[in-house]
Amino acid sequence: MSPANEAASGAVRQIVLVGLSGVGKSATGAILADRLGWPLIDTDDLVTEAEGRTPAELITEDGEPAFRKIEERVVAEAARRVPAVIATGGGAFLSARSRRTLGERGLLCWLDATPTEIARRVREAVDGSERPLLAGDLEARLQELDDERRVAYSHADLWVPTQGLTPEDVAERILRAWGGGASALAGGERRLERLGMHPPAVGPAAIVDTGEDRYPIWVGAGELARLPERLHQLGLDGTVYLVADENVMNAHGEALVEALDAGGFRGASYVVPSGEPSKRLRVAEEIYAWLAESRAERRDTILAFGGGVVGDLAGHVAATYLRGMPLVQVPTTVLAMNDAAIGGKVAVDLPEGKNLVGAFHQPRAVISDVELLRTLPRRALAEGLAEVVKHALILDPGLMDEIERHAGALVAPPLDAELLTRVTARSARLKSLVVSADPREQGLRAILNYGHTIGHGIEAATGYTDFLHGEAVSAGMMGAARIGERLGLHDREIIARQGDVLRALGLPLTAPGVDPEAVLGAMRLDKKVERGRLRFVLLEEIGRPVVRNDVPEDLVREIVRGLVAS
Repeated sequence: MSPANEAASGAVRQIVLVGLSGVGKSATGAILADRLGWPLIDTDDLVTEAEGRTPAELITEDGEPAFRKIEERVVAEAARRVPAVIATGGGAFLSARSRRTLGERGLLCWLDATPTEIARRVREAVDGSERPLLAGDLEARLQELDDERRVAYSHADLWVPTQGLTPEDVAERILRAWGGGASALAGGERRLERLGMHPPAVGPAAIVDTGEDRYPIWVGAGELARLPERLHQLGLDGTVYLVADENVMNAHGEALVEALDAGGFRGASYVVPSGEPSKRLRVAEEIYAWLAESRAERRDTILAFGGGVVGDLAGHVAATYLRGMPLVQVPTTVLAMNDAAIGGKVAVDLPEGKNLVGAFHQPRAVISDVELLRTLPRRALAEGLAEVVKHALILDPGLMDEIERHAGALVAPPLDAELLTRVTARSARLKSLVVSADPREQGLRAILNYGHTIGHGIEAATGYTDFLHGEAVSAGMMGAARIGERLGLHDREIIARQGDVLRALGLPLTAPGVDPEAVLGAMRLDKKVERGRLRFVLLEEIGRPVVRNDVPEDLVREIVRGLVAS
């Protein structure tokens, strides 16, 4: 039987690990090999055995192109060994021939983390191995390699986040996927053809993979017109039940309906008034009745078309009607594209508070068309960018640099679709890493609350009317930065940089005139209170967050009063 036929028939006898140097392939591979009783093959070790020189020496002495030719031969040799766990060099998957060869018998697993996290691991590594391709500014070089290789890596069968996870956690994720059916993951009639394409086809901007649910995030201009194609790719061919924001429907509904009609989709729509009051159980009950009258089935799709309110409302309905229906998020605001639509948290409000009735219900896809942002007012654009800044501050110094360089262009007309696509895609990848590693908020995902402890207090104290969410979070991030500086976690430079970029985006740094006692009271009722103590996400430096529940109450009170002083 040929290797291609072996793969097609389910004879997957290898686990292949790909990803940037330093992401943890060797450590994870050793655990997998031990658990499976298979040999571990490290292609860098094979190169050393074959050539008598390490990859670092070959690259330094003969150049990278010469090394890649040797590596391609070694990969072909490794791919013939079954069963095996194969840990590849960081650049091995750039070769179309190697991608196809490794895919013939192997489940291809892409291990992924932020360049900042990988740089930390490389600095702490004790193996002493040389990495000439990482010479110079380590984080900047890792970001360059990530940008260069991400498209190739995205053709792996399984994407595995390693951010905040141990090698044991990562290996367990892979073993669960392996046990759940490696042949299904590594199947598909055109898989080997796709792996062998040069250059590789561009895939989604990001993937969320919780170990139970996996879905793509597409970001770009013109994605609304591609919606039928995306739905077919997802195998969603039933009726589309559209839940839409009134303002969004007036601005973009015709284009959406035309796209669905052109794609041969039957559908119906339920339009709700714009604003937080639509996110109520009463409105959800109205949608339940509409779905029942329409005889919606579990194979049909609920499509959320709007900002965070519609995404939460439609997601709550999708999670609960018929015990769960497929959900596709088509966010139409910067905030939703970078935050609310990603991660599967769906809910409606009660009079007693926001998001008190809900569930975790991951969408089948998030489809973000940045062209839809052209109709947003500048204030709404800036609000959403507060979440992008937050992602940069907690995870990605390089993204922070880019926002600082282009802050004016991000909010000034005419909209720069290419810039917004690049920034949104990078921000969405950051959130996808976190929610994939911690889908139910049991650990790492807490870092996404940077600025939210105080921010939510400001929102609640003003009845959710005076400040947009991102504006309140902006002020909350300044409060968190001041707390971090007072605790000695960082110096004033972080406060200055953070304040400068938020100001450049037109976001508030304070919340003047708000009752400080109302803010503090709302903070004590927030879900981030743990055993009576407030949890704060603070920064040690940009890209290094820490969760603290030992912030003195007197300091919190002082900082909040400073933020709201007129």
